[in-house]
Amino acid sequence: MPVLEPPVDLNRFPVTHDFWIDESNNPDFKDFYTVFDNHHPGVDFDLPENIPIKASTPGMVVRREFHQGMGNTLAIRLGNIYVLYAHLKDFCVDLGQLVRSEQLIAHSGNTGTATTEPHLHFELRDLTKSPLKDSVFEPIFGQEIKNFQPTFNYVVNNTNSQKTFVSLAVSYFGLPSYASTIRNHNPDFKNLPFDSPLPQGQPILIPSPKLETGS
Repeated sequence: MPVLEPPVDLNRFPVTHDFWIDESNNPDFKDFYTVFDNHHPGVDFDLPENIPIKASTPGMVVRREFHQGMGNTLAIRLGNIYVLYAHLKDFCVDLGQLVRSEQLIAHSGNTGTATTEPHLHFELRDLTKSPLKDSVFEPIFGQEIKNFQPTFNYVVNNTNSQKTFVSLAVSYFGLPSYASTIRNHNPDFKNLPFDSPLPQGQPILIPSPKLETGS
């Protein structure tokens, strides 16, 4: 069972904004978290820019982009656990890269519109749960991630976009080249082209990169 390590030195930079705080009446934050019913979906660390940010778990970099609200955003997937780091100044890892726990992955910043000062927003999501507001859960540093699963089933939802092996590879591995990896773990669809739509409601097994299993 993986242990959740803090992304920064807690003695220097303790958590300053706790998980699931109701911000409905906060004039600074009330518009940031509408998709989460106005609750803070992670924890924040107030810290100056350019502080090294370390991976809280091993895993694969599946997201590395600029998001309007969260600014420079990085996500690392460990099985069904999606670890998100936001408002970063820069990135030190690439999409699809396997990382070790406590490896340097970025530096702190103040990017994006959902910020009032330099800080790190840190968020955990359980990919077995939906909608998004139900997937986030409280980070407890120094303890095992009890809801961790090395593999999980994604139930195809084509409501907003057609899902294919390619799109799932980008979402869960960061790169389209992993479409074959996902298809190989779903033999019922061994003849389905990588870019063909997957059936609505179909469970698709999402495997894990080698680093996630400790091999």
